[in-house]
Amino acid sequence: MNLWRLPPLMIIHLKRFQFTQHMKRKLRDFVHFPLEGLDLSGVLSQSKLNGEDSDSRDGPIVQSDTLYDLYGVIHHQGALAGGHYVASLKSEVDGKWRLFNDAQIYEVSSKDIIDASAYILFYVRRDVKKATLKDFWDLQPREGESAIEEELDKMVKHREKCIIS
Repeated sequence: MNLWRLPPLMIIHLKRFQFTQHMKRKLRDFVHFPLEGLDLSGVLSQSKLNGEDSDSRDGPIVQSDTLYDLYGVIHHQGALAGGHYVASLKSEVDGKWRLFNDAQIYEVSSKDIIDASAYILFYVRRDVKKATLKDFWDLQPREGESAIEEELDKMVKHREKCIIS
């Protein structure tokens, strides 16, 4: 299998729970992952890397198209039956890492992000780091594509069926 394009955002889910016919357990293996420069050029088609693409609008891959930087991690703390989730996020404003634990927020060192509790990793491709949603999707409302609040209230009050076409 070859990949021809890499997504702007990469979410990597680490297997932390094992279920077999005879047991259930939490996996606590340490997985080292890069904070910056995750290079996914190794999973792209060699034809695409060399610019031999039949789709001329894509062109050859440049280095920043395959590099990803970590911007968030969900950590699972505790045991299989009674754990707790917290999140570490890198600020777009000041570049500092913060740990979000319910109503508490702590500034943390980047070296504390990589640990055995990492569960889900969130990466952004370098060439789209400064992009906004408008760069990917047309965000303009269109006639008939969404229901206004009054229409939703009417459907709920009168138990009308909501049909999506």
